[in-house]
Amino acid sequence: MARTMLVLLAVLMLFTSAFALIEAEPLSINTSGVDRMPWVFEDTIYFVTQSYNIYQATWNDGNCGEPEPVKGAVNSSENEISPCVLRNNIGELVMYFGRYTGSDRDYDFFRSVFDEGKGEWGEPEVILELSTEIQDWKIWVNGDETKAYVTTKGAFGGLEPTGVRDIWVSEKENGKWSTPTKVDEVNSSGNEWSVFVDPDGKIWFDSSRDDSIGGYDIYFYDPSTGEIGHPEMMINSFYDERSMWTDGKIIVFSTVDRPNGVGGYDIFMAELE
Repeated sequence: MARTMLVLLAVLMLFTSAFALIEAEPLSINTSGVDRMPWVFEDTIYFVTQSYNIYQATWNDGNCGEPEPVKGAVNSSENEISPCVLRNNIGELVMYFGRYTGSDRDYDFFRSVFDEGKGEWGEPEVILELSTEIQDWKIWVNGDETKAYVTTKGAFGGLEPTGVRDIWVSEKENGKWSTPTKVDEVNSSGNEWSVFVDPDGKIWFDSSRDDSIGGYDIYFYDPSTGEIGHPEMMINSFYDERSMWTDGKIIVFSTVDRPNGVGGYDIFMAELE
């Protein structure tokens, strides 16, 4: 028994020392509350605060300006989550996001276009083709708005869910989103809360699995190899790592209760290369 305890203690010390070397740093926009769901586009970082409003701050290689709520009609008296910002083929600045729409449907996905003349976001429109009657949580849309990945507690097309929350994909056909289908390569019997596709086509997501270091870890699926990667030492820890953004060189992600954080959920950044 004593020998077993010594072995376990040695393993624990090894892991502890390894995780001490993780070069993930908290961002200056973190508060004592909840800051999560980061999205970086051009010179701006967008994220969600404890008030369930979407905020923005200037972004310069991880250096952030003073946060402020996004201007216009995106934030409301309801909860807003999961910003996804892009510039489409006709030069419009577009934001996809989730909004709480009542107890009957929970969260649905919306789309808003930035009014350059007014300097604010326009009135959002709900995207029913990508929303279910249950909880829709995270959305990623490509630059020309022809492909979307979503996570939801619901289901589409009469299909049965794989787990509690799954990742689904849809393509736009003749100006309309197709019925989403499950991304079977990544879904598990548990929860896939978040999804993001990097410039190389890797699908990043968070999940609680048998090999998770914390409660939730960040993973990626590489379609070119058909394999799921688990970047243990670079990102994941004994704590929860959740929603993420990456350009393939750095990753910006949410994590909860890390020792060098300042609130519940904080936003961290780490280098991937």
